Amino acid sequence: MEHTYLFSPIFRKIGYGLMAAGLLLFVVMFIIGVHFDPEWEITLPVFSLTRGMYEWDMENAWYPHVMDDEVSFELVMILMCVGCVFVAFSREKDEDECIAQMRMNALVWSLLWGMVLVVVSTMFIYGATYLICLSIYPILTFLLFIIRYNVSLYKFRHNND
Repeated sequence: MEHTYLFSPIFRKIGYGLMAAGLLLFVVMFIIGVHFDPEWEITLPVFSLTRGMYEWDMENAWYPHVMDDEVSFELVMILMCVGCVFVAFSREKDEDECIAQMRMNALVWSLLWGMVLVVVSTMFIYGATYLICLSIYPILTFLLFIIRYNVSLYKFRHNND
């Protein structure tokens, strides 16, 4: 018996909503600049496995503790990651072997191009910008998959009508 590990089709709509909320939060906080205004900070007590980058102390570097942190970037990443997972792994209403093959081809394609982008980033981008690029990589891989899969699915359905 073959098991499918895909979500119900309704999760696609939920995923697009989460991705839109994450993108809107990203635009408002980081591009418009609200993120840098202390009045708009979202500071919460969070559980951390390590100390912050600016508090680095080799004697006490790796101990779990609760600290107050500004969580805007984390919120954007969680919304985008969960949204991308819901969209990418939601079953089609008419899912069959052909669509599953398109899904697998799009996944392999997005992983390969994502790695190409990581290698190019490693060769030509340095410092903190490089770390930002690496933090965007998981979302970028899913976005490449979603775009490739939807284009393939559109072409397949358009040609079979």
